[in-house]
Amino acid sequence: MKKEKALDEIDKQILRILQNNARTSYREIQDNLGISIGTIHNRISKLKEKGIIEGYTLRLNNVKLGYNLAFLIRVDIDGKHTEEILDDIKNIPEVCSVFHTTGEQSAALICRFRESQDVHKFIRKLNEKEYITRTNSNMILKEYKNTSFVEI
Repeated sequence: MKKEKALDEIDKQILRILQNNARTSYREIQDNLGISIGTIHNRISKLKEKGIIEGYTLRLNNVKLGYNLAFLIRVDIDGKHTEEILDDIKNIPEVCSVFHTTGEQSAALICRFRESQDVHKFIRKLNEKEYITRTNSNMILKEYKNTSFVEI
């Protein structure tokens, strides 16, 4: 089995730049790091091949889009049906994140809503699903950090 080569400092610097702004041009990266565009292109291609870079995303301001309410919702699911239920839940538009967890609850969801009645309707529908035995929800008052990646 071939051992995966660790990231060197140049790879880490490229990743930091792209984490900050995935639309940063190769020219800007070149100016920042002082390495050739060809080297940058090759390194980014290798990072994609290794699966370290999985894609590029867009961060949206949920509040400006009208989704003023954020909730952490913990869900108890009959264990034999956890994967089936979570596969279904992940396709609901208000659900931003789905986590299968250890502990008292089977899963945790991060959800966003426009109005309080939307929250009520969503939780009611969750509790009506077969194999969901209980939900516990908390409104998120303020986000101090919200990312999907670890800083390099």
